[in-house]
Amino acid sequence: MHTRYDLVVFARLALRVAARHVPAYGSKFAPKKFTQPALLAALCVKEYLRLDYRGLEALLASAAELRQALTLPEAPDHSMLWWFARHKVRPHQLQRVLQTTVRQGRTRTRRHTVAIDATGFSRRPASRYYTTRLGGYWRHTFLNWSTLVWTQPQLILAQSCRVGPGSGSRFLRPLVAQARPLLRIDRLLADADYDSEAHHQWLRETCQIESIIPATCGRPRHRGLTRQPYRYRMQRWFPRRAYGQRWQVETVYSVVKRRWGEALTARRYWQQIKQVCLRGVTHNLDRLTQQWLRAYRCWPQRLGLT
Repeated sequence: MHTRYDLVVFARLALRVAARHVPAYGSKFAPKKFTQPALLAALCVKEYLRLDYRGLEALLASAAELRQALTLPEAPDHSMLWWFARHKVRPHQLQRVLQTTVRQGRTRTRRHTVAIDATGFSRRPASRYYTTRLGGYWRHTFLNWSTLVWTQPQLILAQSCRVGPGSGSRFLRPLVAQARPLLRIDRLLADADYDSEAHHQWLRETCQIESIIPATCGRPRHRGLTRQPYRYRMQRWFPRRAYGQRWQVETVYSVVKRRWGEALTARRYWQQIKQVCLRGVTHNLDRLTQQWLRAYRCWPQRLGLT
């Protein structure tokens, strides 16, 4: 259940982060009634509360304090919010906003561990029972969401989406390349889906990152001791205690699906991509909001909410 304080703090934080990468207005001929960072922050509030566009309009019309936190003079129309989400929001903008949330959540730990994995979101809000009864008449596809998660604060460093099913191992290098400028990565954890000698060589020799991936990939009759050096090391001396932190990425997926659902409400493919990326941004903003509220001990006076 969301309280008044964490919702206002979330809205202010979303507006501050969005203002760094989104211009105030789309063109010089814009009516200059609502700013683009305010509308993007309102979309984050929509995902945060699991609302539709009409529900977000009703909420903003009835909550003056929330409009003040978003710097909205009045509640925007639901059609304007839909048009802005479709025509003005871009996945690369959401990626830059995600990177800014990571910079806001940096800690003083000396060793940074990340974990990579992939999960799926249903592309239709229909139930699994309904799609199963339809059988071959309605193929149930999903959207594969690959993320690189910072294990200690459970923040998403990088994300990528594509239509599933399929393996997410090919996104390992792009996601690590996106996250390296943000954080000094010392250790990467992954499951057996990412098992590859080429991945070990690239991570350890080129990126100077310790890779821990169980070497269980291959046919059953070829699962003996391999001759590849890094996979052989994983087979003989596997660090199980350090590998236990990989479950933090599963925790992030569990939180995202329990709080914001495992089905997407958008209909078009590119809108679904944006919605998944927006959920990653919303998760990071929610983690930062909880950290800030714990740091200030929920004092409204210090947060400026009184």
